[in-house]
Amino acid sequence: MTFRTRLASILGATALALATPLAAQQTPPPQIAAEDVTEAQVVAFVDAILAVEEVRKDYGPRIDAVEDEAQQQALAEEANTAAAAAVDGVENMDLDSYVAIANAAGESDTLNQRIIARITEVREQ
Repeated sequence: MTFRTRLASILGATALALATPLAAQQTPPPQIAAEDVTEAQVVAFVDAILAVEEVRKDYGPRIDAVEDEAQQQALAEEANTAAAAAVDGVENMDLDSYVAIANAAGESDTLNQRIIARITEVREQ
């Protein structure tokens, strides 16, 4: 699996997981055109991806270790809440913007490449 494909699957899964609470609000999903995403938004988005990744690293093994489906569901909901809080905790980022940028990145190779470049830059530091 290439890094780009992996990023797309991470973004997709994360956006879907975080979009679930948004769907409960009965509002249309937030949208942003890929070409309108600023460099500051890319920086904040990558910070949010990394924050969500930490939540996933924490909760993933815990969810996998539980055999009871109800307990898994409860932990998954707790993880979604923690991931949403992690996104909201990133400066210049909120959940709506995160989902909108993730959706735009899923449809734009150019935006996807900008995000990948930023992730690479952060991980090399």
